[in-house]
Amino acid sequence: MGVEVAANPQQQAIADALWDNVEKQARAQHDGRRIALTRACDVKVERPVFLHNPLVPTKVLTLIAGRAGVSKSTLSIDIAAKATLGKLTGDWQHQPVTVAFAAIEDDMGMQKARLQAAGADMNRVLFLTVDDTRDGNTVSTGLQLPDDTATLRDTLREHDVKLLVIDPITSCIDGNTDKRDDVRRSLDPLAATAQELGIAIIGILHFNKGGGYASDKVSGSHAFRDTVRSLILVAKDDETGECVVTLDKSSYTPQQGASYKYTLAPRFITDDDGERMEVPIIAGFTPTDTNVNEVINRNVTGGDTTGRAADNEVADWLTAYLAENGPTNCKQIAADAKDAEGYTFKQLQHARERLTSPRVIARKDPTYTGRGRRSLWELEQPECTSTYYAPSTHGVKYGA
Repeated sequence: MGVEVAANPQQQAIADALWDNVEKQARAQHDGRRIALTRACDVKVERPVFLHNPLVPTKVLTLIAGRAGVSKSTLSIDIAAKATLGKLTGDWQHQPVTVAFAAIEDDMGMQKARLQAAGADMNRVLFLTVDDTRDGNTVSTGLQLPDDTATLRDTLREHDVKLLVIDPITSCIDGNTDKRDDVRRSLDPLAATAQELGIAIIGILHFNKGGGYASDKVSGSHAFRDTVRSLILVAKDDETGECVVTLDKSSYTPQQGASYKYTLAPRFITDDDGERMEVPIIAGFTPTDTNVNEVINRNVTGGDTTGRAADNEVADWLTAYLAENGPTNCKQIAADAKDAEGYTFKQLQHARERLTSPRVIARKDPTYTGRGRRSLWELEQPECTSTYYAPSTHGVKYGA
């Protein structure tokens, strides 16, 4: 919009420029952050909607976490297969829905075989990849978040997908999965997509080694646990061979803490070349009084009541950490150990005392000028080496 003046073209141009500046300043007055208030009486109350009650709500992220090889992916495939048949005990029971998989650890052929063994309606299963074209060359890649969020949202909406499984979810995160900000930057837009489309999104995540409280073993930053509204933990009992599932966190059901058990049974299918192959499926999914905490801690001790197995895990982690990062402030080590593995400083101290080859030595930080004493921990170097590590406040190694 401009201002019409009875003047020559030069004067008109000056008037238009002045008006543009006025409009720009007016818009600038509305930029920035402001507090918004909404009366509670104006907010619509909606009951939670479940794809699979009580484990998998819609409109939010759900994580399935456990150690490698405990059938996390098999469980997600079982849920997806039943969803395509309308057999889940949720709001879409008796209503078959379309599901999508973004998985990089198995190729599409193996994913299809596992879904087929689980009885899925293959016409309702979509495999999701991303085509990246640069200079006329197209490469099929995995999902990358948050870069692909907008395209992902449009694709899921177009095909009316009600369940998306990302396996593993760490594969699509742009950044360091041990850093809270990197995790939130990727997962928050994904959670917003679930909310906007009213769908369920399941991410598969690994446990770290060792015992302790199960949800503290979720690999990477605690932001994973903080971001999701439903956290399902899976463990396999070494004694019985049964798998146990615990609903460790849920914001939408009073059944938080409920546990279930199942076994893995073989199912034989024929591939497209006529060859017979065996695929594991979920069998006997029933409630149980045993929870994942009990299973993983029983597995870790394995009859060793002194807890030496757990101590060895901490010692291995500490050795690898110092080998990679060099001399590091012990407070920083404690913070990284807690965030990445859930270890306590007491566990680290015990591990340091037990290590003999190599030993972990503590010395005064020569760069620290504050009050008191600040210590660095480092691996004892062989006498024949001349490598020197400058102290670091965040585990950065400098060779000299």
